[in-house]
Amino acid sequence: MTLVLDDAVDICPGCGVVQAAGDWIASGRGNASAGCEVLLSEITGYESQHPELARCHQLTVDAYGAQHAGGGTKQIRVAYSLVGLYLALDRGISGIGVRTAHSLMGKPRPDWPVFDRPASPGTVTVRDVAEAGARADSVPGHAAAVTRWAVAVWGSFAGCRADVVALTERLFSGAEPFWRGTS
Repeated sequence: MTLVLDDAVDICPGCGVVQAAGDWIASGRGNASAGCEVLLSEITGYESQHPELARCHQLTVDAYGAQHAGGGTKQIRVAYSLVGLYLALDRGISGIGVRTAHSLMGKPRPDWPVFDRPASPGTVTVRDVAEAGARADSVPGHAAAVTRWAVAVWGSFAGCRADVVALTERLFSGAEPFWRGTS
Protein backbone atom coordinates (compact mmCIF):
# COMPACT_ATOMS: atom_id res chain seq x y z
CA MET A 1 0.00 0.00 0.00
CA THR A 2 1.32 3.43 -0.92
CA LEU A 3 0.37 6.41 1.17
CA VAL A 4 0.20 9.66 -0.75
CA LEU A 5 0.71 12.68 1.47
CA ASP A 6 -1.06 15.85 0.46
CA ASP A 7 -2.96 18.62 2.21
CA ALA A 8 -5.71 16.19 3.21
CA VAL A 9 -3.81 14.22 5.83
CA ASP A 10 -3.84 14.19 9.59
CA ILE A 11 -0.41 13.46 11.10
CA CYS A 12 -0.22 12.94 14.83
CA PRO A 13 2.79 14.71 16.38
CA GLY A 14 2.75 12.29 19.32
CA CYS A 15 2.58 8.81 17.84
CA GLY A 16 3.11 9.54 14.15
CA VAL A 17 -0.16 8.03 12.91
CA VAL A 18 -0.91 9.30 9.41
CA GLN A 19 -4.46 9.11 8.12
CA ALA A 20 -6.82 10.89 5.79
CA ALA A 21 -7.95 14.15 7.32
CA GLY A 22 -11.48 14.53 8.54
CA ASP A 23 -13.55 17.39 9.83
CA TRP A 24 -12.40 16.74 13.39
CA ILE A 25 -11.55 19.39 15.92
CA ALA A 26 -8.58 18.74 18.19
CA SER A 27 -9.09 19.22 21.91
CA GLY A 28 -5.72 20.92 22.29
CA ARG A 29 -5.09 18.96 25.51
CA GLY A 30 -1.87 17.34 24.41
CA ASN A 31 0.54 16.30 21.75
CA ALA A 32 -2.08 14.58 19.58
CA SER A 33 -3.79 15.31 16.29
CA ALA A 34 -7.54 15.52 16.02
CA GLY A 35 -7.62 12.28 14.05
CA CYS A 36 -5.60 10.49 16.70
CA GLU A 37 -8.05 11.66 19.36
CA VAL A 38 -10.85 10.22 17.22
CA LEU A 39 -9.03 6.87 17.15
CA LEU A 40 -8.70 6.98 20.94
CA SER A 41 -12.44 7.64 21.24
CA GLU A 42 -13.09 4.71 18.92
CA ILE A 43 -11.13 2.27 21.04
CA THR A 44 -12.36 3.56 24.40
CA GLY A 45 -15.90 3.36 23.05
CA TYR A 46 -15.26 -0.25 22.04
CA GLU A 47 -13.93 -0.94 25.53
CA SER A 48 -17.08 0.53 27.08
CA GLN A 49 -19.28 -1.70 24.91
CA HIS A 50 -17.47 -4.84 26.07
CA PRO A 51 -17.27 -5.18 29.87
CA GLU A 52 -14.61 -7.88 29.52
CA LEU A 53 -12.29 -5.15 28.21
CA ALA A 54 -12.55 -3.08 31.40
CA ARG A 55 -9.23 -4.60 32.44
CA CYS A 56 -7.63 -2.99 29.36
CA HIS A 57 -8.89 0.53 29.86
CA GLN A 58 -6.20 1.80 32.24
CA LEU A 59 -3.47 0.43 29.97
CA THR A 60 -5.14 2.26 27.08
CA VAL A 61 -5.19 5.54 28.99
CA ASP A 62 -1.59 5.20 30.16
CA ALA A 63 -0.15 4.02 26.84
CA TYR A 64 -1.84 6.91 25.05
CA GLY A 65 -0.79 9.46 27.67
CA ALA A 66 2.87 8.41 27.63
CA GLN A 67 3.07 8.00 23.85
CA HIS A 68 1.80 11.56 23.40
CA ALA A 69 4.38 13.14 25.73
CA GLY A 70 5.75 16.46 24.57
CA GLY A 71 4.00 19.30 22.83
CA GLY A 72 1.12 20.48 24.96
CA THR A 73 0.92 17.36 27.13
CA LYS A 74 1.13 18.24 30.82
CA GLN A 75 4.03 16.65 32.68
CA ILE A 76 1.69 15.27 35.34
CA ARG A 77 -0.09 13.22 32.66
CA VAL A 78 3.22 11.77 31.49
CA ALA A 79 4.28 10.94 35.07
CA TYR A 80 0.92 9.32 35.87
CA SER A 81 1.04 7.35 32.61
CA LEU A 82 4.57 6.07 33.16
CA VAL A 83 3.88 5.11 36.78
CA GLY A 84 0.74 3.32 35.56
CA LEU A 85 2.64 1.41 32.88
CA TYR A 86 5.34 0.45 35.37
CA LEU A 87 2.82 -0.76 37.95
CA ALA A 88 0.77 -2.72 35.41
CA LEU A 89 3.54 -4.22 33.30
CA ASP A 90 6.41 -4.69 35.74
CA ARG A 91 4.55 -5.12 39.02
CA GLY A 92 1.38 -6.86 37.79
CA ILE A 93 -0.98 -4.36 39.41
CA SER A 94 -4.54 -4.46 38.03
CA GLY A 95 -6.18 -1.54 36.24
CA ILE A 96 -8.19 -0.76 39.37
CA GLY A 97 -4.99 -0.86 41.40
CA VAL A 98 -3.32 1.55 38.98
CA ARG A 99 -6.31 3.90 39.24
CA THR A 100 -5.97 3.70 43.02
CA ALA A 101 -2.29 4.62 42.67
CA HIS A 102 -3.18 7.58 40.48
CA SER A 103 -5.66 8.81 43.08
CA LEU A 104 -2.95 8.58 45.75
CA MET A 105 -0.32 10.39 43.70
CA GLY A 106 -1.69 13.84 44.34
CA LYS A 107 -0.32 16.91 42.70
CA PRO A 108 3.19 17.08 41.26
CA ARG A 109 5.82 18.75 43.39
CA PRO A 110 8.94 20.57 42.22
CA ASP A 111 11.05 17.51 43.08
CA TRP A 112 9.16 15.22 40.67
CA PRO A 113 11.34 14.20 37.75
CA VAL A 114 10.46 15.46 34.30
CA PHE A 115 10.10 12.62 31.80
CA ASP A 116 11.24 13.70 28.37
CA ARG A 117 9.72 12.28 25.24
CA PRO A 118 11.84 9.44 23.83
CA ALA A 119 13.32 9.67 20.34
CA SER A 120 10.82 7.05 19.14
CA PRO A 121 7.32 6.87 20.63
CA GLY A 122 7.06 3.10 20.13
CA THR A 123 6.12 0.96 17.16
CA VAL A 124 2.50 0.26 18.11
CA THR A 125 -0.13 3.00 18.04
CA VAL A 126 -3.74 3.68 18.80
CA ARG A 127 -4.55 2.86 15.17
CA ASP A 128 -3.10 -0.64 15.57
CA VAL A 129 -5.42 -1.17 18.53
CA ALA A 130 -8.44 0.14 16.59
CA GLU A 131 -7.69 -2.15 13.65
CA ALA A 132 -7.16 -5.24 15.83
CA GLY A 133 -10.18 -4.58 18.04
CA ALA A 134 -13.03 -2.24 17.16
CA ARG A 135 -12.60 -2.35 13.39
CA ALA A 136 -12.29 -6.14 13.39
CA ASP A 137 -14.95 -6.50 16.11
CA SER A 138 -12.52 -8.66 18.05
CA VAL A 139 -12.43 -8.48 21.83
CA PRO A 140 -9.38 -10.80 22.04
CA GLY A 141 -7.68 -8.82 19.26
CA HIS A 142 -8.29 -5.59 21.14
CA ALA A 143 -6.94 -6.96 24.43
CA ALA A 144 -3.81 -8.34 22.78
CA ALA A 145 -3.19 -5.12 20.85
CA VAL A 146 -3.57 -2.94 23.97
CA THR A 147 -0.99 -5.08 25.75
CA ARG A 148 1.42 -4.91 22.77
CA TRP A 149 0.90 -1.15 22.63
CA ALA A 150 1.54 -0.64 26.35
CA VAL A 151 4.67 -2.83 26.23
CA ALA A 152 6.00 -0.90 23.21
CA VAL A 153 5.37 2.50 24.78
CA TRP A 154 6.87 1.46 28.12
CA GLY A 155 9.88 0.07 26.24
CA SER A 156 10.37 3.38 24.43
CA PHE A 157 10.85 5.03 27.85
CA ALA A 158 13.52 2.53 28.96
CA GLY A 159 15.99 5.36 29.46
CA CYS A 160 13.95 6.81 32.29
CA ARG A 161 12.79 3.55 33.88
CA ALA A 162 14.96 4.04 36.97
CA ASP A 163 13.45 7.49 37.56
CA VAL A 164 9.91 6.08 37.20
CA VAL A 165 10.70 3.29 39.67
CA ALA A 166 12.26 5.76 42.13
CA LEU A 167 9.24 8.07 41.90
CA THR A 168 6.86 5.16 42.39
CA GLU A 169 8.78 3.85 45.39
CA ARG A 170 8.90 7.30 46.96
CA LEU A 171 5.18 7.87 46.42
CA PHE A 172 3.96 4.46 47.59
CA SER A 173 6.56 3.14 50.02
CA GLY A 174 4.07 3.34 52.90
CA ALA A 175 1.06 2.13 50.91
CA GLU A 176 1.10 -1.52 51.93
CA PRO A 177 -0.28 -3.87 50.70
CA PHE A 178 -1.26 -2.02 47.50
CA TRP A 179 2.26 -1.22 46.37
CA ARG A 180 3.63 -4.71 46.81
CA GLY A 181 1.24 -6.14 44.24
CA THR A 182 -1.40 -7.70 46.44
CA SER A 183 -4.24 -5.63 45.01
